[in-house]
Amino acid sequence: MSLASLFQRPVTGGNARANAYRSELRGIVARYRRHKAVWDPHLAETKGIVRDAVALCPGRNRVVVLGSGPLLDVPLDDLLKTFREVVLVDIVHPMALRLRGLLSRQLHVLAIDLTGIGTQPLSAQRRYEPPSMPPADLVISLNLMSQLPIVPLNLLDKQGVEEEDADRFAKRLIAAHYKWLRNQPGQVCLITDVERIVYDLEGKKVMSFDPTYGIPLPEGGTEWEWAMAPVGEIAADGALHHRVRGYPDLAAALAG
Repeated sequence: MSLASLFQRPVTGGNARANAYRSELRGIVARYRRHKAVWDPHLAETKGIVRDAVALCPGRNRVVVLGSGPLLDVPLDDLLKTFREVVLVDIVHPMALRLRGLLSRQLHVLAIDLTGIGTQPLSAQRRYEPPSMPPADLVISLNLMSQLPIVPLNLLDKQGVEEEDADRFAKRLIAAHYKWLRNQPGQVCLITDVERIVYDLEGKKVMSFDPTYGIPLPEGGTEWEWAMAPVGEIAADGALHHRVRGYPDLAAALAG
């Protein structure tokens, strides 16, 4: 499959979905600006895992970054210095990045729905497969896997879908992405949150949730906690943190 053919793929399957993803992108940037001091350690950890993955990768032809978004957690300069082609994939991208991609022979910016839903009707009962990608020496799933169901789940909730059906739908999306990663011929770097934690005003853990819906991940990797939404961001009486885990080489982690 050529990179050129991927440029023609539709971003999403309807105005409501497209607007939701654009709003999500703007919200990420705005939240980072509000909470830069507590986000920066997470972004530094993420970039560190990516750099570890690059150091381990024997090939230098192509790297594909899935979930590149506003590039807050992407060490783009390092990738451009190392690989002949850098492919950034997300459902929406900042305008400046899209223009940069158009002007570069090395940097490719692809707008692709990584859930695999695309223009298909959104249904909690359907199975969606991840889109095809060109082969790469290194594939990086970047703080993406657990995020894949978020916008579809919000839309399914508006359709009145039952919680159990929505949970099964979310788990299928995540499982399909994880299976796709494990089947890649090149090296895979996986960074994902593995627990979402609610703290009260005293810093006591009052609730937690598995954002991977019980899908088993290998032991090891590097873990850290990200203060994603400090007190006042989502609720006045609590904070939401993510426990994140990074694998520079997923196959090695699975084998070990």
